[in-house]
Amino acid sequence: MIRIESLAAADLDAVSELEQVAGDVHWSREQFERELKKPFSRFFVLRDGNDIVGYGGYWKAGDEAQIANLVVRLEYRRRGFGQRLLSSLLEHASSEGCGRSTLEVRSANLAALRLYEKESFVAVGLRKKIYINPVDDAVLMEKRL
Repeated sequence: MIRIESLAAADLDAVSELEQVAGDVHWSREQFERELKKPFSRFFVLRDGNDIVGYGGYWKAGDEAQIANLVVRLEYRRRGFGQRLLSSLLEHASSEGCGRSTLEVRSANLAALRLYEKESFVAVGLRKKIYINPVDDAVLMEKRL
């Protein structure tokens, strides 16, 4: 059974391991632990039974939800799980009074770009060489909620 729940301290090892394997920013366990303590941070896990198969989160800044990260386990990709998780984040942000959502995505990450465009995000800018390992530009995207 697939479900989405708030990130809890008990999930930190699994989420940080997933980030190292399938993420592109490689946040550490300590970074996720800090996110749990920030009042503006909203992170969630996507579970298939008891297994964490994805996670995502945003930072609430006034009426804006800035998507901080969205990662789905490799074998669960291209099956609608990323879209389900993203939709849940956006619904949660909207329920908190956010009127728009923003994010940055690697310009080379075509699957993620397609996912965000499918959810009606539009490109509004470009940040040159902001990513490392490998070096890549960040496409800035925005959506009205």
